[in-house]
Amino acid sequence: MTDQLLWQVTLVAAPSDVATIDAVLSDAGAQSISSFESESGPSWRVNALFADEPDHDALVDALVAALGADTHVVDDLDIAQLEPRDWVSENLAAFPPLAAAGFWIHGSHTDAPDNDLIPIVIDAGPAFGSGEHATTEGCLIAIDALAATTTISRALDMGCGSGILAIAMAKRWTDAAVLGVDNDPPSIRFAREAVATNGVADQVTIVEGDGYSAPELASRGPYDLIAANILLRPLIAMAGDLAAHLARGGTAVLSGLLVDQADAAVVAHEECGLVLVDRHDLRGWTALVMKKDS
Repeated sequence: MTDQLLWQVTLVAAPSDVATIDAVLSDAGAQSISSFESESGPSWRVNALFADEPDHDALVDALVAALGADTHVVDDLDIAQLEPRDWVSENLAAFPPLAAAGFWIHGSHTDAPDNDLIPIVIDAGPAFGSGEHATTEGCLIAIDALAATTTISRALDMGCGSGILAIAMAKRWTDAAVLGVDNDPPSIRFAREAVATNGVADQVTIVEGDGYSAPELASRGPYDLIAANILLRPLIAMAGDLAAHLARGGTAVLSGLLVDQADAAVVAHEECGLVLVDRHDLRGWTALVMKKDS
């Protein structure tokens, strides 16, 4: 990708809007999205890279539709063409290894350390889930904690993105069969490559599908563990389906949630027969651990 011309979209947002903005930019075709907390105040700077020049008016319309007509996010929206650079090399250099609970997340350009952490190789790519974001890290913490007390035979990663959670579950429960589902073809390709790179292709199957309607999903369940690191609205919309596919006594790890969104997610899943048993708050985001009655 040396000398590839890219377009960068930049905007400033309140912390509570970042997850929604990420989803809007992803739907608009962003190849990568990064969010940084501002040093000067309680706001976040969101940068997204596009291979082709994005339509300014279409982005504004999508952001207003998602955030409401009174949003000020669009006031400072900037679109600029970037100078040619070797983006792959720069992304690799900017993706340092990361320890998350009992896992060591690293790119293929670095070696796993000589320690007791479980290595997971995730390279820079188009799919969400490098381990750097607090929602992914929170899920990894929850999965690691569950491994000490819970036996898992069948697991599901709903909205699997890069496949990092499916890979983590396979490595924590080496006899488990894991299914990853996503509706984004580039993410599916990326996740399948990551599964192969991490040596868990005999355990993990990645399929394309629209949520719980994926044909392979019903035939492989019910699931002892379901991880869903998505967003509040789809989590609430799919709460009933999650409960229906979760085995009695099974566990769900839910994220993609800001701390102040946790209560709404908990209530939606309590109404479907789950109870909150643990949570992991990290940098303003949370991962919820909920259990279905036996």
